[in-house]
Amino acid sequence: MRRLCLALLVCLVVSASAAAAPFVESEDLTPSTMPVRGGTLYMVLSGSPQSFLFYGSLDNNAYTVIGQTMTGLVELHPVTNEIRPGLAERWETSPDGKEVTFYLRDVKWSDGVPFTADDVIFTFENFIMNKVARGNSVDRFTIVDVTDGQKKEVKWVKVDDKTIKAVLPSPFGPFFMNLSHAYIYPKHKLEDKIDKSRPDSVNELWLTNTPPSEIVANGPYRIAQYIMDQKVVLERNPNYWKVDRFGNQLPYFDRLEYLIVPDEEVRLAKFMAGEIDYMAVSAADFPTLKQRELAGGPFTVFMAQPTQPTPSPVHISFNFDAANPQLKELFRNTEFRRAMEFLLDRDRIIDEIYNGLAIPGAGLVLPSNKGFYNPKIEEIMRPYDPAKAKAILDSLGLADRNGDGIREFPDGKSVEFTLTVQSSPQDYQDVALVFKEEVEKAGIKVNLQILDATLVGEMFGAGNFEAGIRAFGNQPDLELRKAIWQPGTQLYYWHYSALDKENLAAIPEEMLDWETRVYELFDLGSITTDPVKRKAIYDEVQEIYHDVLPVIFVCKGMNLFGAAKTLGNAYQDDEGVVYFATWTAYRK
Repeated sequence: MRRLCLALLVCLVVSASAAAAPFVESEDLTPSTMPVRGGTLYMVLSGSPQSFLFYGSLDNNAYTVIGQTMTGLVELHPVTNEIRPGLAERWETSPDGKEVTFYLRDVKWSDGVPFTADDVIFTFENFIMNKVARGNSVDRFTIVDVTDGQKKEVKWVKVDDKTIKAVLPSPFGPFFMNLSHAYIYPKHKLEDKIDKSRPDSVNELWLTNTPPSEIVANGPYRIAQYIMDQKVVLERNPNYWKVDRFGNQLPYFDRLEYLIVPDEEVRLAKFMAGEIDYMAVSAADFPTLKQRELAGGPFTVFMAQPTQPTPSPVHISFNFDAANPQLKELFRNTEFRRAMEFLLDRDRIIDEIYNGLAIPGAGLVLPSNKGFYNPKIEEIMRPYDPAKAKAILDSLGLADRNGDGIREFPDGKSVEFTLTVQSSPQDYQDVALVFKEEVEKAGIKVNLQILDATLVGEMFGAGNFEAGIRAFGNQPDLELRKAIWQPGTQLYYWHYSALDKENLAAIPEEMLDWETRVYELFDLGSITTDPVKRKAIYDEVQEIYHDVLPVIFVCKGMNLFGAAKTLGNAYQDDEGVVYFATWTAYRK
């Protein structure tokens, strides 16, 4: 009897240990066999974060910081984009694909409070599915029910403190990919700070004036200090749930310090001086840095094929709802947009602006994304051909009737438009200048408007522009960019008349025929689980975008990074892929 009791006790201990087992980080991120713990990792932000709450802002600097402090039920491998366990150590999917049961890790928040299913439900109810939260993800978790064609939300059901079930209206192909971008927040810290009578009060939580001690984390680091316009200091989360393959708790660094440096030249100088350990490098600076590296500089610069969301691929847009009725009609004409692509000299832009360190197009899906890229678009993209552009413009009745080099509408008014672009980064302006030059050679006057990035964002967000240059990052699954590329959404900014802004819903009767098809394809891609069928759906989306050109994709910069030679676990493999993660890097 004693032996039986002892055996049962051993089984219970083993089971408890297995349940609490940490996540063992992969060898590709931890190749070094003797990592060193301690010290500070120095990185850089281009501006001050506006919030420390992912769902309360639309700010890339905030997202960069928050990405170090928060994670979701599942996560993406930081280099390969493979879906892997996060705060959920495992899950089970029902045979019909409509229920997914998640088994949560036995982990604690950085303040020692246990993480539970209540945190998951709290996050979805108050942030992710809150339509007035600035960073909500309602679209990503609203799915078409194939039985009645109605869009319905994913429901979350608590089974027990460490088990939660997602109930889906229909099988949903990109469900796990969407979950990888759904950071979970602490109910015990935030619930009593939300004004239940005012759902938008969530946008006021964890602003940058919040004491760091009030901000808890479940990621590798937690907020330690913020000095406005100077730096954000993070410290190791003592309860982080990952270890390396040798059993050492991660991260290795004690602190991660983000220096806030808006000026590109100053950022470069600080990197070369050793004040920044790791950062993205511009194509303009790459040759200089490479020369210095080869001359014995204390850093290494990496060049790799694009695999990450940033740097974002630049695109040119024309407002389908322009205030000028003649421009509105012209911009909605597919042939006009095709003429504009014929005037886009991508080779010149890549050569002169990006030092050859970019690939053409690559706006929707990267060529390196073998699971979704459609190579047929390379045949569809129109090469630089001013003669073909001019022929199209002639066929549209836009002629130089006065012989002054400026085309006119049939009523005699000059054909001209304003091209709006933000002042930083510099390559946006440079692309605008090259495009303006080529369009004006074809007889259309372009008024270049260069403004502060914040103001430009507000103008695009209000639909108050004629033509513009902007950039949105790529994602491994087009579903993650559905809120941009599907007509009738908040970020489909070149055709806002197809969006009911009050109800945040599409207006089908306002869509052009091809937009209706794109809208249907995105919904179909959401409810399709077969990878082959999903690829076929998104292949068609890519073909439509490159054929009728809702926007014209210019190019995507190569992955260019600089790393101090003192950093361990920062390297480039034989295939040219760069590996680096803040929680596995260390100081040699």
